[in-house]
Amino acid sequence: MKYQGHESGGWLRPRGHLLAGPPAYRPRTPWQPGWALLATIGIVGASGLIATVLLSLGGGKAIDLAGRQDPAATAAGLRFFALWQLSVVLLTLLASVLLRGRTRDVLALHPAGGWRAYGSAIVALAALQVALSGVQYMASRGDLYADLRPFVELVRGRDWALTGATIGIGAPLSEELLFRGFLLSALAQTRLGFWGAAVIATGLWTSLHLGYSLFGIIEVLVIGLFFSWLLWRRGSLRVVIFCHALYNGLIVLGLRLVDLPSAG
Repeated sequence: MKYQGHESGGWLRPRGHLLAGPPAYRPRTPWQPGWALLATIGIVGASGLIATVLLSLGGGKAIDLAGRQDPAATAAGLRFFALWQLSVVLLTLLASVLLRGRTRDVLALHPAGGWRAYGSAIVALAALQVALSGVQYMASRGDLYADLRPFVELVRGRDWALTGATIGIGAPLSEELLFRGFLLSALAQTRLGFWGAAVIATGLWTSLHLGYSLFGIIEVLVIGLFFSWLLWRRGSLRVVIFCHALYNGLIVLGLRLVDLPSAG
């Protein structure tokens, strides 16, 4: 496998098979791990506050996530999450240039090495998803449907376009930039190494999905570790964001086109 190095950024771009050769990821960030962790928590909290204030200024109703049958509450919830995601992206980009950092180094936003990098990642993701869904379907299909059913109303409702954008674009961008971009790079420079950092970053990312069934949480955790592996192999968060967006987008499309079995 051939690599191209970049002296100032310290990155290596792989050319070749996803499974062969040394990993391409190298953490490059001026942030110390403790401060990066505090900044990550601060970005999450500050983004929630910003979204709440903007929603209030816009005359939005109070968010009631339990009241999914109320169209106004549903719309307010979607707008809140869209504003939260946008705030996370902007604050993360801002944090990446603090302390004289470079965005593409801190967040690992280097070129991935061409279409083959994306193609091989898609194949690997598809294989993993088929395996995970098969195991969950055989072990607890009721939990599988229960995890998906709350989203059906959203992707088929009047705000389906905002739902699709929030799940298919906003979530991959905000979550990957913050957790597997900003936070992971700082933690990976410690004795934890890449995989210790990946476990912590993925664990925090998984906590955003609490409310799923046990099988659902396990699936999110495994997918998160897979995304970390893609970053490790390719050295570029662009591949991870693309795969995350594709994964979420296909779920939205599937729920919009295919009826789930009725509960009970």
